[in-house]
Amino acid sequence: MKKQVRKVKIGLIFSLDYEIHGNGSGEFENWAYLPTSQMLDVLDTYGAKLTIMAEMGHYWAMKKYKDSFLHDISLFESQLKNAVQRGHDVQLHFHPQWIDATYEDGNWHLDFSRKTIERLCHNYDEAYFYLKKGKDDLEHLLRPVNPGYRCVCFRSGFLQMQPSRNIIKALTDAGFLSDSSVSKGMKADDSLRFLDYSDAFSRFRPWKTSSDEICRRDETGKLYEFPLLSYSTGFWDKIIKKIHKKTNGKNINDIISGFMAVYGKGMMPVSHSKSLSDKVKNKLAVTWYYADFCQRDHTDLAKYIKKVVSDCRKNNDYNYIPVVLLGHSKDFFFPNNLSLFLKSCKNIHEVEFITYAASVEKYITVNTDK
Repeated sequence: MKKQVRKVKIGLIFSLDYEIHGNGSGEFENWAYLPTSQMLDVLDTYGAKLTIMAEMGHYWAMKKYKDSFLHDISLFESQLKNAVQRGHDVQLHFHPQWIDATYEDGNWHLDFSRKTIERLCHNYDEAYFYLKKGKDDLEHLLRPVNPGYRCVCFRSGFLQMQPSRNIIKALTDAGFLSDSSVSKGMKADDSLRFLDYSDAFSRFRPWKTSSDEICRRDETGKLYEFPLLSYSTGFWDKIIKKIHKKTNGKNINDIISGFMAVYGKGMMPVSHSKSLSDKVKNKLAVTWYYADFCQRDHTDLAKYIKKVVSDCRKNNDYNYIPVVLLGHSKDFFFPNNLSLFLKSCKNIHEVEFITYAASVEKYITVNTDK
């Protein structure tokens, strides 16, 4: 009798932060609607699925000034409905700087009076209110299109999930099953956030979180963390990259960074100044990144997925493994790069395309049935 060969099964999730710039600049149609329309068409060509992480803070702010934003509100709602009709998914993303935003003289003025995420990480009542409102509003909008639709997945603004206790409790109390904000190795200390995901349980495998720390695994936990696939580069990797750039010119990430420097000025938080010794340490230290399907070259992305498959085989891990990639609508400049990556994925037999919500359901079912 022929021995059955066990195969790794990777559920590849394309999750898109659907938003304009973090400082409120940029037109919704140009920075969110049009790039996402193009992305949906590309993914449909290859049978892949998009999970739109709909940034609801901006949506609520537009509705507050609806006379000025009727067109954008219509585009927002129609695109989410159309995506669900086509078999894609929509889940919740939220930047709290929009809570008290005002619109004057054609410009948004956002509330950065406190570190933005304190409104969710330090205040349970406020966190619960906005998470539940986001879930309810999306379900009210999308259930007429798909009666089985559920909003059960979340991504925080600026990926901030620390301190974790209040926001984990608020998420579970509001009916969420999963978060996807953690990127192993990521550290940030700037004008809007402080986080340290160095001790995250895994760089791609999901885990049940403890009740008080998103990075810690606890089998009694109620919330599943689906981390963003991350990878690291050391000192010599950085040297090789610089040599490669001098020899071959700029890559896709350099080009997009240049675009954002011009068009997205002021969108990102300002880092605290560092001493010369700190800067040298940073150059020598291992640096972690999340796998960005809008910014990374298709050859790098394919390499990351093959490495996941290899790691699973090496560890005899033949269970179903969801893998989350992150992109931003405002960073989507090169549809051909995505097409080439999808084409590569079709040739990796262990990979299937799936939405975030469907993957959470499948992962829970597989692990419950063991």
